[in-house]
Amino acid sequence: MADRNTANFRMTRNEARVVVAALSDEEMTASPDRGERLQNVQDRLASEFGFDQYRETGTDETAAGDEGGWIDDDAVFGDDDPDDTEEIALSRAEVDVVTDALARFERDESKENAGTAESVRRRIADAF
Repeated sequence: MADRNTANFRMTRNEARVVVAALSDEEMTASPDRGERLQNVQDRLASEFGFDQYRETGTDETAAGDEGGWIDDDAVFGDDDPDDTEEIALSRAEVDVVTDALARFERDESKENAGTAESVRRRIADAF
């Protein structure tokens, strides 16, 4: 690991959903300070990817409205394309709580996204 205070890496929308789920699981039993750090990362990911439970979705939008010939992911998913990526920056302290949460999440065999959690955890750790 390099000696720096923040790390940047790219994350897809689907990966961000898995990270938010892992952080939510961890937050329930975390100490107040750790819980606040977990919540801050969740809020940042929600902001970057537009995860907002209060946002109205365009349920009347369909791929049929795309007149560009081939249907692409944006025509199907709109602003909710699972492959959209964003550049995410985390501090060293945030990386520690995120990688811990992802490690616990991936060990839970009932989670269908354990492989995604492991992949993201390794990429985040390697970014430092």
